[in-house]
Amino acid sequence: MKLINRLILTCCLTPLLLACDSNPGTDRQAATPAAPVAPADIAAVPGAEPVARPLPPAGKSAITLSSGNVSILANQVYELDLLNELATLENFRLLTGDINWQEITVDIQAESLQAALVELLKGYPYQIVYAPDKDNRQEMLSEVFIGVLPATGTTDSEETDATNKALPNEIDEPSEDSQQRVHIQQLQNPQAEIRAAAAKEVEPTGDAFYTLTDMLLKDPSPEVRIATAEVLEESDDPLAVEALVKCLQDEDPAVIVKCIESLDLLGDETTVDHLEPLLTHYDASVNAAASEAIESLQ
Repeated sequence: MKLINRLILTCCLTPLLLACDSNPGTDRQAATPAAPVAPADIAAVPGAEPVARPLPPAGKSAITLSSGNVSILANQVYELDLLNELATLENFRLLTGDINWQEITVDIQAESLQAALVELLKGYPYQIVYAPDKDNRQEMLSEVFIGVLPATGTTDSEETDATNKALPNEIDEPSEDSQQRVHIQQLQNPQAEIRAAAAKEVEPTGDAFYTLTDMLLKDPSPEVRIATAEVLEESDDPLAVEALVKCLQDEDPAVIVKCIESLDLLGDETTVDHLEPLLTHYDASVNAAASEAIESLQ
């Protein structure tokens, strides 16, 4: 009896299952999900453009240097200042000819510093030089030469694999006026080490002199204030003495010591009255410098 029931049940279900399978509105392949679109296919869509990165404030730059990633963002920045900043960060020597540098706005992303420099220097003749590091283990970027053909020079040039850019065999040495303009521009650089280096190179004359005296009293970096004191000791302008006397009120003992030494070198006896209160200064190095300068000036 059980066998007969099973046969009857099977016979009843079979037509039903066949009827379901034979439904003309059913397509099993249509239920298969479509293959996902690969990321590369999306990136290759015509008209797609990279998203622009936000720029820093006007007159500022943002540089990121890491292995395999070099990022340079600059907004209305003096081009030579940007190059000097790169040279300072990566410790390479920068030599330039007499070039009419301009303010630039750039957004550069590259896999190496050399690739970033190639992008930054397009339009100029240049050469990038590599040299072994101190351990002689790997080649490091050593020098970057940027210049123009000498006015009376030869047209001979060489093309390097490193830069693929024609460079004259000789580069014009910049004139003194050109160098002074460059140093004055660098005094406004946001990097303290660049301002300090420029202060040591600039001639303390004309507008540069007044910039230096202002920096001596107002620059936020002690390193820069020390550098300006050092260069002002070479000036014969009475205002240099006045600025150095005011600097004796500096909050940093190292800056005060340098101002004392500069006043001593200038040899103005009237500054003794300003030095005597420093004999009781809380910092021993200031006491010693003041005592030595007073003895020298009297």
